Amino acid sequence: MNFLITGATGFVGQRLVARLKTEHCIKVLSRNRIHAERLLGVPTYDWNYLLDPVPAEALEDTQVIIHLMGENLGNGRWTEQRKQEIYQSRILSTRKLVEAATPNLKRFICGSAIGIYPGIGDAIYDETFVVPTEGNFMQTICRDWEDEAKKIENKGVCSVSIRTSVVLGLGGMLEKLLPLFKLGLGGSIGDGKQWLPWIHIDDLVSVFIAAALDERYQGPVNAVSPNPVQYQEFSETLGKVLHRPTFLTVPAFILKLALGEAAALALNSYRIEPAKLIQSYDFHFKFTQLGTALENIIQKS
Repeated sequence: MNFLITGATGFVGQRLVARLKTEHCIKVLSRNRIHAERLLGVPTYDWNYLLDPVPAEALEDTQVIIHLMGENLGNGRWTEQRKQEIYQSRILSTRKLVEAATPNLKRFICGSAIGIYPGIGDAIYDETFVVPTEGNFMQTICRDWEDEAKKIENKGVCSVSIRTSVVLGLGGMLEKLLPLFKLGLGGSIGDGKQWLPWIHIDDLVSVFIAAALDERYQGPVNAVSPNPVQYQEFSETLGKVLHRPTFLTVPAFILKLALGEAAALALNSYRIEPAKLIQSYDFHFKFTQLGTALENIIQKS
């Protein structure tokens, strides 16, 4: 298959390209072509989504687009300017890819996130959840993101939106947490009762590949482990794997003072089920237990 991938130099993108390029033809869109080409070893095209249309040559013979790009949500406070950057990086880029789709395109696999769910309490959500017309910042982004991606179906292209949870691997959230936990300074956040849906990066990459190659995949798909944990359990499990204590706690109000609205990324509670992966697609998770997933990652660090 001929793939075009955005966000390929990111935490997930690099691993996705490494897996796919052993069996498929990969092209990449990037704002830094030289860096991406050296890092990934695949043909790369310059694309500034804010200013430029999608390069026509990048779309030639492309059968599958996997769209991963988007400004990092976890970099500091959500000022109004930062919110606009986060929003545009997802919505505008998706819109331009949809508008540029050519007749040879068969599948459009677009990123999304569990932020589309309410993020409160112990209620369990799956893909049947009806997204409200009004919601918080994360819900608005994810709803509009998925709506833009779905427009490609008007061109006869199948659309899949992968609602990604906390991705565990050598990067992302763990990259920030490991130094503290290794020093014995790790612990819970807030009351520790908030649900933390997670997925091992190997499983997430497998979800994206399955969505690209398996015609059964369509619409929203929750990319989460079947066994979410509460933050307190996550902290304790990471401490056990590292053989370090986890008695410290970061009060919720401190996080809110430091990060403002962005503190929701750590304080919201998302109890999410991968209903479609298990019931509709028979997806096989390599890592279903948090302890096993963390041990695998720590062994590689």
